Amino acid sequence: IGCEFFISECEYYECTENGFVGPFELDECDDAFGNVTLKVGNAIGLPGELIEVPLFYSSNVNLGGIQFTISDDPNIVQGVEIVSNVGDCFVANSNDVNGSLIGIIFSLEGCELESTPSTGGFNFASVLYEVNSNNFEWGTIVDLYFSEAIISDPQGQGLSVDTIDGSIVFSLIGDTSGDGEINVIDVVTLINFILLVDEP
Repeated sequence: IGCEFFISECEYYECTENGFVGPFELDECDDAFGNVTLKVGNAIGLPGELIEVPLFYSSNVNLGGIQFTISDDPNIVQGVEIVSNVGDCFVANSNDVNGSLIGIIFSLEGCELESTPSTGGFNFASVLYEVNSNNFEWGTIVDLYFSEAIISDPQGQGLSVDTIDGSIVFSLIGDTSGDGEINVIDVVTLINFILLVDEP
């Protein structure tokens, strides 16, 4: 009783009078064995055009592969393709299933994604979306969030992952009124923002 049975370098079960309980994780594992953050970027979308949404990671250790599922709400966009920014050594593949994009980036040659502990992160890929619905309005914001994320180190061990959400906003640059057109109404709206008559 009181003995610990380790099932990995971080996780263990503890022996009690009622048998083994757990698993528990060592406090120092986050720092010693890797902290990874995945982030979905933001994008501006236009119907009829592909919308490119950047994906970022930051990590204090090298990575062996990334697998994720990104969901969108409301479900008016569909993932078309994932484009890798990490070179020819890595394979990127994706599929949109039931309104969520499942993506994976891995190397069959044992290549590694370099650690990048900076808060801004490294743009490792982009997801191309298209509008899959006619029920969309100007000013609509589609929330993009990781509903699942699995990151492994070069030895195939899982790492703890934090995620940051992103969005797609359907708007034209300069369309301050949000009506899908750029005209004198946008100039008046912008002046009202500057004079604090209206709030953006």
